[in-house]
Amino acid sequence: MKWKILAVLVIVPILVLWFMVVHQKDEILALARSEVVTDAAGQRDWSGSFVNTHDETLRDVAVTVDFLDSQDHPVGNVSSETSELPFSARLDLNARLPVEAVRLRIQSVRWRMGDTTEQMGPFREPWEFGYLMIGN
Repeated sequence: MKWKILAVLVIVPILVLWFMVVHQKDEILALARSEVVTDAAGQRDWSGSFVNTHDETLRDVAVTVDFLDSQDHPVGNVSSETSELPFSARLDLNARLPVEAVRLRIQSVRWRMGDTTEQMGPFREPWEFGYLMIGN
């Protein structure tokens, strides 16, 4: 009986630590779609989606994505927000890309769970169009 209690006392903190490491705050609202479509006239449109990977509904969700030129300077952006984003639901963003845009950077993400509001950004590294934080 003592070994079972000892096992629980050892395993539970390990599981909690594992969850904290694997599911960090910057992965709760994750980029799950990033596509560029070029029309017949050569104009490009970007479509992206952020998905709630947390098992709770996020509230007051807002995302801003910057479009960057080859020197990583902002040349445009797109924002979207929603009052609620349930688990596995997506927040979609769509925008016409400036001609100079070659990559993107997440400028900011914000959400609220209960009384706690989280806001992050800007993310340091720019990402190529098509990069995803999680698989589809």
